[in-house]
Parts: sequence; C-alpha cells; structure tokens
Amino acid sequence: MKIVTTKGHGPVLNVLHGWGMNAHLFDDWSEQLAQHFQVNLIDLPGHGLNHEETLCTDLVALADEGAEVPVGHWLGWSMGGFLALNLALKKPQLVQSLIMLCATPCFVKRAHWVHGTDQTVLDKFAKNLQLDIKQTIQTFLALEVMGVEHERSQLRELKQKVFGRPLPSTQALNAGLDILANHDLTTELKNLSMPSLWISGRRDRLVIPAAMQQAAELAGGPTVSKYHVLRGSGHAPFIRESETLTQLITDFI
Repeated sequence: MKIVTTKGHGPVLNVLHGWGMNAHLFDDWSEQLAQHFQVNLIDLPGHGLNHEETLCTDLVALADEGAEVPVGHWLGWSMGGFLALNLALKKPQLVQSLIMLCATPCFVKRAHWVHGTDQTVLDKFAKNLQLDIKQTIQTFLALEVMGVEHERSQLRELKQKVFGRPLPSTQALNAGLDILANHDLTTELKNLSMPSLWISGRRDRLVIPAAMQQAAELAGGPTVSKYHVLRGSGHAPFIRESETLTQLITDFI
C-alpha cells in the first residue's frame, strides 16, 4: 500500500479505494475530510500511482502491508473496505476504528450470505479483462452509478478521475477479483474489537444495503457498530452526498 497524498491535520484517517480504481477518486471529497483529519489517500498495489507493484491475494500478507501505513482510523470503500476489515481483524493494534463504505465481509452470494453478488458477475468481469481492460472498468463504473439521480454526470466524473491516473495492471485486476470471489470474513466479524461504522447507498446495485446491515449486526450490533443508509446514493456516495458522508464520519470518530 502506498500513501500518494496526505492532507489536513488531526486524527489520522487512512482511505482505501476499490477494485480497478485509485486514490484520485477521493481528491475532492478529501478536501472536506481534511478539515477534520489528517487524511492519507492510499493507492493499492497495482493501482494508480502504485501500478507497478503486485497485488497479492493472501490475506495475511495483505494485512502485513497495512503495517506500512500509520496507525489511525481506516475507511475502506468497496473492495478497499474488505481489505480494511481484513487489517482490522488481523492487526487490530493498527486500527482505531473502522469505516466500511459500500463494503461487506463477503462480496459474493453464498449459502450463509444470501445478500451477496452473484458469482457470474465476477466471472464476466474476469473474462472481459482478457479482451479490453479499459472497457471492463467503464462497465464496472456504470454499475456503480446505475439508478442514481444524475447518473450520466456521476459516471462522467468517475471516468475523469479513474482514467486520470495509469490504468491498473492486469495482474492487480485479476488478483482483486480473486480476493472478492474466494475470501469470506463473515465468521470472523464477531472478533472485531474496535468501533465500526457501516454506510451503504440505498440504490447500490453491487453491495446492497441488506448485506451491510447484516454485517453491522454480526460485528457486534448497535453497542459497538453503527449502520447508516444514504437514501440518494448508489455505490459511490462520495460524489453527490459528500457533505452528509463527512458529517457521519466526523460524528462517529
């Protein structure tokens, strides 16, 4: 993991992006967060300005990489949330609190996790990656804003941010799909030792609110975890509801 931008002063807030994305997505939103925190924007291995590094699929090794980042509060969006949760479970001394933004402990649907995404979605992305990386990422971006207000303008903004940095490597994209398809942290949620905030978008087509609400309950319920749904958002609430999101996070921390 590589910190590519640090802004502001105050409690440390480490921010992880999702699959196929980069930290550049959070440039605008981080200006708001930086009024309250020292914000560290991180590019995952194989992504953005860290695109030459290899993204491994071993969860223990991924948690070890998190030790390179200062101790603080961790915010993970989408796949970045899964990785932040993994770090919180395996190296709790590094995580003061955990904020899961449109992210769950298990991405795909399983017998015990009925609110997950169908495996065929990931299979299709894996197949399409072999044909056209940029088009596959554009398809994924379209899913992130599907059904939200001002869908086209949100999609345009996401594209500008994502393609304003080097494309993620094929290795990192395939490794990310492997992580999402084959790893499940639901049984470990009961071991989460720090406060957690779970924020979903009501119109999210990739990580549905029911999945996040269930995860928050498994993480200890209302005494140690909090759940909130943003009713006007899809999978990328930091685009149009950034002020509400910032207030939620500031109040929580």
